[in-house]
Amino acid sequence: MEASGNLLSSRLISLLKNGQWGKDDVVKLFKALVKEFNFGNKDFHTWMMKILHQVEIHKISLSDLTSDDGKIVDHVEAEMNKIAKSNDEKTLDEIVEEICEQSDIDKQTMTEVKDIVSSVSKCLSASTAPHLHGLKLSLFKLCKAVEKTMKYKPRETQMVSWCILVLSKSSQLVQVGTGEGKSCIVAMFAAYQAMTGKTPDIISSSPVLAERDAKEWLSFYKELNITVDANTNKSKDSELKECYKCQVVYGTTQDFAGDFLRQRFHRKNVRTKRKFDCVIVDEVDSLMLDKGLEVVYLNTNIPLMESLNVILAEIWLVVNQLKHLKTGEILGPIQPFSQVLSEIMHDSKNIDQLSIVQNTEDAEKRLDNASVEAFLTMFVGNFPEYFFKLYQEGPDGNLQKLKEISPKSRNERQEISVLLLGNGKCRLVHYEEDSLVKSLGIIIQKSFRSESAKEQNESHIPGRQDLIDGKMQTWIENALLATKMTLGHEYILHGDGVAPVDYKCTGVVQNNMRWGEGLQQFLEMKHQTKLSNMSLVTNFMSNVGLFKKYQKNVYGITGTLGDQSELEMLKKLYDRIDTCKIPSFRRRKLYEFEGMVVPEEDEWIRTVCDVIKHQVTSTVYRGPRAALVICETINRAEMFHKALADTISKRKLYVNNNIDNTPIIKSTVQAGDVIIATNLAGRGTDLKICKEVNEAGGLLVVQTFLPLNVRVEQQAFGRTARQGSPGSAQLIMCTSHFSDSVKLVMDVNTSLTSLLSRLKHLKTILMSRGCTESVFEEMVNRYLENHSSQNHEAMVSALTSLLTRKSNTFMESNLEKAKDARNAVVKIRLSRFLEKDIPKITKEEELFSCYLDVLDNVYKDDVFSDQCDVIVPCLHECWGLWLLMHSCKEKPFEMLKTDLSTAKQKLLSKQSPSSMVYYYIRSGNHLGEKGRLGESIEMYTKALEDGVCWKIIPLYNRALATIKKKDAGYVARALADLERAHMEIYLYKLHLALILTCVKMSSQEPLTEGDSLLTKQFQMKSMVVDILEMNIQDSVVKLKRAESRGGDVRLARKPNRSSAAEEGVSLHHPIFLEDLVMEYAHVKSLGLDDIFFLDVSLFSFNWFLSKMF
Repeated sequence: MEASGNLLSSRLISLLKNGQWGKDDVVKLFKALVKEFNFGNKDFHTWMMKILHQVEIHKISLSDLTSDDGKIVDHVEAEMNKIAKSNDEKTLDEIVEEICEQSDIDKQTMTEVKDIVSSVSKCLSASTAPHLHGLKLSLFKLCKAVEKTMKYKPRETQMVSWCILVLSKSSQLVQVGTGEGKSCIVAMFAAYQAMTGKTPDIISSSPVLAERDAKEWLSFYKELNITVDANTNKSKDSELKECYKCQVVYGTTQDFAGDFLRQRFHRKNVRTKRKFDCVIVDEVDSLMLDKGLEVVYLNTNIPLMESLNVILAEIWLVVNQLKHLKTGEILGPIQPFSQVLSEIMHDSKNIDQLSIVQNTEDAEKRLDNASVEAFLTMFVGNFPEYFFKLYQEGPDGNLQKLKEISPKSRNERQEISVLLLGNGKCRLVHYEEDSLVKSLGIIIQKSFRSESAKEQNESHIPGRQDLIDGKMQTWIENALLATKMTLGHEYILHGDGVAPVDYKCTGVVQNNMRWGEGLQQFLEMKHQTKLSNMSLVTNFMSNVGLFKKYQKNVYGITGTLGDQSELEMLKKLYDRIDTCKIPSFRRRKLYEFEGMVVPEEDEWIRTVCDVIKHQVTSTVYRGPRAALVICETINRAEMFHKALADTISKRKLYVNNNIDNTPIIKSTVQAGDVIIATNLAGRGTDLKICKEVNEAGGLLVVQTFLPLNVRVEQQAFGRTARQGSPGSAQLIMCTSHFSDSVKLVMDVNTSLTSLLSRLKHLKTILMSRGCTESVFEEMVNRYLENHSSQNHEAMVSALTSLLTRKSNTFMESNLEKAKDARNAVVKIRLSRFLEKDIPKITKEEELFSCYLDVLDNVYKDDVFSDQCDVIVPCLHECWGLWLLMHSCKEKPFEMLKTDLSTAKQKLLSKQSPSSMVYYYIRSGNHLGEKGRLGESIEMYTKALEDGVCWKIIPLYNRALATIKKKDAGYVARALADLERAHMEIYLYKLHLALILTCVKMSSQEPLTEGDSLLTKQFQMKSMVVDILEMNIQDSVVKLKRAESRGGDVRLARKPNRSSAAEEGVSLHHPIFLEDLVMEYAHVKSLGLDDIFFLDVSLFSFNWFLSKMF
């Protein structure tokens, strides 16, 4: 098969656009190749394509083919083959020169670096170097340890990187290209720090990488008598203690921050005396920039939070009754008109709402829209501050105006749009989300506002109603957000619940992360998975907070430090942090094809598929290649996997870190392979490419979306062209997938300058009219038929004209506009990050530090010594609620200290510091354990008086304490408590049923066979309550028997019914057992420490005497 002429012209144009060749350089190369071609048996086009392909895959420039006299060498093909086979590493001089050119680094430092590396490199062939001293000797020992244990010598680029880190006088970040051996640099630098007496912490981007590196470099550290371990997957405190005794510890931000919180907040001595000496951060840009605000917290069980699930379920039900019209309006839930009017007048103090609503209800009874219109006309006449627009539903489902009812005066009025549905029903019409959220808040809060308003608390520690009032708007906003979020995009279903996906940066499924402020729970309701309780954050540490603990000893390595704006932000955030870019040890042969921006999704899919199919199919000038397709979301990756099914057989899907991906990422990539992935295949993925693919041009990376920033883009392209091997990459994006912010910036930037540029481009096209690919190809064919100088000049002239035209066609491409818009959005995001987000999290961490000081004093104070188990959880609860509601207020530190001081004083006097009454239940249990039964009963009584959400537990516990105390009339009092507890169980079951009903009625998802995970979870909750109910019924029967016969009751040593199976519950099924244990543990956390059983003595002598006399 011969290569066609149009391929030749496109390849030459590609050199101009993608190979960064100048127009004249391409012409010069073409003339040299024409001159070299001997017109024998070879096909001109095929031979030319093979040569140009070599130029492409080996990133050959004109200077590589130019002799000292400025002319192209005589034997171009031979010179190219020589370059292709060359695999030489850069010299130390070249490395130092490149660093000085692209980094703002002290020249004296680089002179010292060059001296150290040069001296050590000369000695590495020897076993010892007695003449070396200081840093030179340290580097020599480290290099020999690497050589002995890892079986290779560190490269000069790695030694240079080590020197720059060691010589830095403050924090230092270095950019080391992907595939350049970062883990070796990290281990050598950490070992040096340990050798100088420090205890370096090494932070990786995932536990898998931390464990891998700690294991792979164990023998290296042992060779140097340095202890090492990883703090990941350590479930026991004793394991963590042993880990932190090591000199070098690998881990993740989650583990280092979590262990600090265990030490400082939970008072577990897991870090022993380890200091924050220095930290070495791998993938530092991701952890400092993209995840700088990521917060680690240890879960704290707060009983209050479960009681809020019914409110969230009600919100979810209402939000799913909304209707979104194609024209943009949002219709509120269907309501009687009287309720809508009551909602409208919610904030009006001068209107007799009761009489108005009664009159409205009279209009409703007549059921027709005319009656409602007549009533509103009268209403507006009396209250001119309102203006109504009435609509009915049109044939197309959109709004059709019926009438406007407005007052005669034209002063400021509240405009209200209403869709009339007949039968006295209607919907409010909303044009923006803010008014919708306010409207829904009024509807929902009416159902849950406490009927009896309590006196103002002297402290600012909020109670349940405060929390509902303060967070209602946020919960509604998150419910609306949950309806817009997409499975396989922002999250997946994993295990029993919902797991977020970091689709913008790493593609990682974040199994240990949960959304806050109700969003997690709304997504769980959306898919009817197990329903978790909202978390109340009582302890936390951000990545920024963690890194700042190391002060000026933060060292980082990454393949992508980012653009100038990101570097400047890092320098502002971390004092005196320097940056340096290390060149690759070999010339990088990455060939970037011209990116494409496709307007329509269908065309975008076809374009991506065509590019992939072309590259993995062999041609006359190369063999088949392999491709890595990186998609923004899991859904789109699966879509491409399906779209390529008919033409590509060797497809692999890499989108979920919860499954074993070893066969994909560890096997060698073969010719024809297509890996379809998310950003999961970007940062940190090292694909091994077979020789056949590298000879054909290496791995092709196609990124199918506009990356969040330059670093994400570079990380994706860094999967190919590694360690001197060839590779290529291309961006192919769809306009409709751009974020709203990028679209907005692109629209703003379409200016007069852009219009003038396009006019100039049009002029160029008109002037070069006729200089198309077909003209050039025709001239080539003429020359091949007749090698005359005239035909040669015509051919070269046609090529020059073609390249002139093509050099002007990409003056202002959509790709460049999209990237410029993206970069503008990044700058805005960085500005917000520095000016708003960082101050906010810093203030919260300072408040947390203030709380920790208060906690320290509580543990030291002898007054609290015997009550810490009760008081500390209560303080945690108060602090968590306070932080949730008041952290953004002015002078929060003074307020917090005052409120915590007040809380401590109340606890000393055995009072709950807020409307949270779980303190009384905990305290009652604590006193009961000490045998102080009278005081225990008083505490349970206070819990009941103060309105605990669920009264079952204090009633049950008080009955138990009463039976233990055995004072006069104890049987009757215990019986009364248990009978009330039995009624409370009935109410609790209604509560569970209400939540389940709300969620099921809200379902927009297709029904599946069998019970949902949510239904099964609630069945388990009911089962636990049923077991307690049967126990209460059994106790009630025995207490009644004792009361009627004058007998006593005593606690049985063993339950009369030895297993729940006898109660009709089978615990032998492992799933049942696990879920029941989990639900029982939850009930126990609410204060149900013991389930008691009774024996009855059927005759009491005292009772007999009372009957006789």
